[in-house]
Amino acid sequence: MKFNYTLHSIKIKSEWFDDKDRAKNVYQKITFEGLYLYIKLYKFRLHNQENEHTFITSISLLRKETGYTSSKVLELLKLMKRAKIINIENVSRWDYLLDQDGNIKDKDILIITAIDAISSFEKKDDEYYIYINLDLFKKYEESNMYGRIEKYIALYCLIAKWSNNTEHKMNMRIAKMAKILGFDKDFVHKMIYEMNRNYFMSSHRKNRKGGGYYFEHRLLTSTKKEDVEKFLSSEKENVEKLIKRIEKKKNKKKAIDIEEELESSEVEFVEEMSNIKHGFGKKNNWGEDDLF
Repeated sequence: MKFNYTLHSIKIKSEWFDDKDRAKNVYQKITFEGLYLYIKLYKFRLHNQENEHTFITSISLLRKETGYTSSKVLELLKLMKRAKIINIENVSRWDYLLDQDGNIKDKDILIITAIDAISSFEKKDDEYYIYINLDLFKKYEESNMYGRIEKYIALYCLIAKWSNNTEHKMNMRIAKMAKILGFDKDFVHKMIYEMNRNYFMSSHRKNRKGGGYYFEHRLLTSTKKEDVEKFLSSEKENVEKLIKRIEKKKNKKKAIDIEEELESSEVEFVEEMSNIKHGFGKKNNWGEDDLF
């Protein structure tokens, strides 16, 4: 039996994906697999609790939802606790989850709370977040995108964080994306191609009038019919041109380089992605629609 998400959307802190140079951010501490497991917890969320991010589950249930082994789930829970984003409320020591032979007691009930989550009740004026549409992620899982879906979810979060501008587009070199995410650069090229091919994203190359160019990636962030239609009406032509050029190169068995294949267009000068003010994510405004 598989479970549905108990919410349509959640927020995670924008700072989880900060580029901290030598120090690790939360994402890098828990890895893309830990992020995926964290999101899967929202299939087991309990309503009307003191902590609105309270989950009741087991290693066995999390194993079935993620496809990970029991030992991998336990390892990721440890990473998440070490990163101070969850607590296991009913387990004070990890060895309590092992039997006398050292086997994982995967059927034992776990009561987990998210302790670094965005609250829908407490006002914090300086809190920025990444909006995650869980219905959209279900579409990711149902797609035929190449590779592990967890990696696409991590890429989505990174792009969403850096899309804090009026056009909701992100510009960052693929090499930098790969560095922050801990992925191979060639695989990030393939991921961007796959997300375009499935109409989850539209990628552009823009020339500056003063010389040089930069790249833009615009995400589909909703599964609502009117939002999907609006996205396709403005982006489908661009996506299909990109896919056509890449398919031609694939037929010639050449490596995919998205940044080479993106079609150029002339634009006015814009600020560089390195300007940190573009990396906040969305501001958690008090009084907005309650996602929980």
